[in-house]
Amino acid sequence: MISLLSLVLPVLPARSSSDLNPDIEKMCQGLAVINTELGATAAPGSPMGKRMQTELSLSQAQYGALWSLMKLTNTSTCSSLY
Repeated sequence: MISLLSLVLPVLPARSSSDLNPDIEKMCQGLAVINTELGATAAPGSPMGKRMQTELSLSQAQYGALWSLMKLTNTSTCSSLY
């Protein structure tokens, strides 16, 4: 999962107090816009999900792992995707 994060997230300074939730929240915000404005889901296997996977240059497994990570992130925006 670390290699997936390095593909999607900006490099964060090494700190013990570093929190990934704000970065995951930013990704969730983009997908939430797709949900609310286009009425489409970007879930793995959906047409929009396949487009996002291509735009992010991720394999199907990597996109699925990213989606799962966002699903586990306890923020209001990420939670609203499901």
